[in-house]
Amino acid sequence: MRRSVVHAAWLLLPACGSDAAALDAAAERTWAQYVIAAGVHDAQLVDRTPRNPIDGVVSVVGREYELVLDQSAIYELTAPTQPNDQLDWNKLPGLSDCNTVDLSTDGIMLGWRWRLDTQVLEVVAYANNDGVHMTSNTLFTLDADDLDARAPLTYRIWREADWYSVAVGGNVRGRAVLAETTLPRRCSEVETDPLAWAAGFYFGGTSVAPHMMTAAIRETPFVH
Repeated sequence: MRRSVVHAAWLLLPACGSDAAALDAAAERTWAQYVIAAGVHDAQLVDRTPRNPIDGVVSVVGREYELVLDQSAIYELTAPTQPNDQLDWNKLPGLSDCNTVDLSTDGIMLGWRWRLDTQVLEVVAYANNDGVHMTSNTLFTLDADDLDARAPLTYRIWREADWYSVAVGGNVRGRAVLAETTLPRRCSEVETDPLAWAAGFYFGGTSVAPHMMTAAIRETPFVH
């Protein structure tokens, strides 16, 4: 697996030039809310402002957003559609790719799931490559107390010619969360900012959400 040359230290660097302008704009943004109702896959957006978060068809290289998961992300599927659905990866906001608006065909996002055996929420980088699912090793985990703290983490996903890059950073209950990885990108001949679908918070897999789930998001214009 190829590692990106962009390290998670971007979270600690002072802003300058266009970066500062982007961060100033982000500071004025308020939190929007994703709400997944029981019995569905897709989240609805509440209290959003223009392009916070972005959704629908966009032309961007990547995405950067703060996101807060809470204890509603703890779940047990008592009547799964398929026997192993508890271990399916749910999705955090991402981007389709390779001239398709279907993230299940090509795209980059993050996967999350609640593990009944270890009682933690796992997060991985997750990509589709011509319909083939790819995941990284676990980037970090959150337990019930971590989720109850509702600490925002910053997620960056972006496209290079031959790979997708993912970086996550923040602090949860005094513990630093810093992780980065890459996954292969199959369509190197396609520009890294073609029209793409900016997806949101999603449950599944094949099973639907067993109860209402929520997440807060605040998106910043992506600066490579």
